[in-house]
Amino acid sequence: MAQQQNYLTVPAVQKIMLAILKDVVTYFDTHDYHYVLTGGSALGAVRHQGFIPWDDDADVALPRHEYERFIREYKPNHSQYKLLTPLNTTNWLYGYARVSDTYTQADGKWATVNNGVYVDVFPIDAVPPTKFGQKKAYYHMKYLDVMRNSTRRLAISHREPAWWLKPVLIKYAKRHTTAWWANKMDRLAQKTNQRYQNKSDIYSLYIVQGLNKTKENFHLAVYQQRQQAKFENLNIYIPAASQHYLTQMYGDWHALPSKSKRKTHARFYYKGVEVHD
Repeated sequence: MAQQQNYLTVPAVQKIMLAILKDVVTYFDTHDYHYVLTGGSALGAVRHQGFIPWDDDADVALPRHEYERFIREYKPNHSQYKLLTPLNTTNWLYGYARVSDTYTQADGKWATVNNGVYVDVFPIDAVPPTKFGQKKAYYHMKYLDVMRNSTRRLAISHREPAWWLKPVLIKYAKRHTTAWWANKMDRLAQKTNQRYQNKSDIYSLYIVQGLNKTKENFHLAVYQQRQQAKFENLNIYIPAASQHYLTQMYGDWHALPSKSKRKTHARFYYKGVEVHD
């Protein structure tokens, strides 16, 4: 008989994520880190006072120098959590860090995933001060991200733009491993930050611009001058001027998206637990 994984519900995934987030934020507060929730997590904090009801990931960001210290020094309080980075994980698939629950595993439909339920930890990097420079930097990072993602591909949807081109990209990208491309992205972000940190007041989650374009390019004060918000049972920091931040990120962020746009990122299951048809 065919075997099928017993996938966790979104509320079950969120319960695990919240426990990871509490562990990470407690470490930040104890060791004087200046973190902020970003993206959908910041939106959830403002609009829902917690997780967006259908969301299955959480995003935290740190200034680059604190991020580098974190990935060197962080030790989870619970043995089931593990910090995954390019430094300590063979063929790590991303240019940034994740804190993952090792009792669970993600099942990616379209691409390989090698972690369980997780919280993403991103560096905040300086980017060029001019719109032209920012656009140029974006396309450089976007190219690397397309190559990285191409090496992870498990399937291609015909609904994707230029889906017919994807097999060619995959063949080209697989000259190198996923980790090779991810490390190129990380090195580009570090190099860009080093170049502009004393020349620009525009900062960004540059490492994920392949996904978010330049929507998270803000004046440094937005990330530095944090404000507290309620997130489930935690008091947590989000970017300053949160309404401006969320409007730039999402447009009319007060309105809920249609049900067809309420998408999750992956399916998760407990390792070793299966159900049979």
